[in-house]
This record gives sequence, structure tokens and C-alpha cells, in this order.
Amino acid sequence: MVMGILRNAVLGVVLSAGCLLPGKVAAQAPEPAGPDTVVFAPTRGKVTFTHGAHAKANECGSCHHASRPEKPMTSPRQKCDGCHTEPATVPMKTDRRFAYHDTEARQGTCFNCHAKAADAGKQVPVACGDCHKRDE
Repeated sequence: MVMGILRNAVLGVVLSAGCLLPGKVAAQAPEPAGPDTVVFAPTRGKVTFTHGAHAKANECGSCHHASRPEKPMTSPRQKCDGCHTEPATVPMKTDRRFAYHDTEARQGTCFNCHAKAADAGKQVPVACGDCHKRDE
């Protein structure tokens, strides 16, 4: 009888741990890496963004900012155009284009990172036509 109680207790602990384990594993699973390539089609010319290569070379937070109270994200690494639309829609103030770069001010996510890399001697796109390709 004592053995039966002990066996049932051990079995209960093992089964309980097994039920909790998937949740524990899921909580520790790495964030999805995102697509390898993203193609944008602004009027200036198509941009093929090598997301996979950028993700390997940089921290995600270099481009993907934290959730903002005015429009909370729906996932940890939400696509930029999930909030930054063209044109910007309330409550957002920054449209998709300016989320990447402000061409007049020559600053923004893309400009700042590429300028820093170029200053460090790396071969990176710095002119508009280096990224924006018009179909001919």
C-alpha cells in the first residue's frame, strides 16, 4: 500500500513536470529571426533589404525600437510598417520613409548606421542609388 502511494506520488510529480516543461521551453525559445530578405517598393526605386545579413551583424534593437505607449507593438519584433505607414496614421507621427531615413537631414536608422560603418572604413551603401534600384 505504501509503495502504491509512493508510486502514484512520483508519477504525479513526473506528469506535472511534463505538463509544465513545454511552457518552460517555449518561454526560453529564441525570438524568430525574421525573413532573410525584405523588398520595399518606394517611388525612388525598389530596395532589397538583406535582413538576414543585417540581423547577423547587428543587434535587433539597432533597427527595431521598443514598444511605444502611443501604439503598442503586437509582437516583440514587429515589422516596421506595422506602425509606420505611408502616410503616417494617427497616433503615429513618423511615416514609413522617415522611419528608415530623412534624406534632407541625412539621418535616420539607415543613414546613421551606414555613415558610421563608412567612417569605420567598411564598404557600405551610402548613395541613394546604392540601395534604391529602378527597374529599367
